[in-house]
Amino acid sequence: MQNKQVRVRCSDEQFLQAVYSSQTYAEIASKTGQKIASTVARYSRIKRVLSKEGIELPKIERKKSTRNLDSVKNMVAIVKRLKEHHSNM
Repeated sequence: MQNKQVRVRCSDEQFLQAVYSSQTYAEIASKTGQKIASTVARYSRIKRVLSKEGIELPKIERKKSTRNLDSVKNMVAIVKRLKEHHSNM
């Protein structure tokens, strides 16, 4: 049994409403029901077309990874602990 992908369709109006009311691609994707990759691609296509008409879309950011922030804090703690351990020898 194969799982078919379901194509999520969203009108231009719904997409642009999501763009103007969001700050990240993930927020837009959750509002439109599309995948993040599709959202990024559609945003860039629409931005390019509208910029030719002199209309600028709001700047959208990628969602910051909390894992990376936590891993940096963890690495700092590890380095401090290792320095402390090696300086006591």
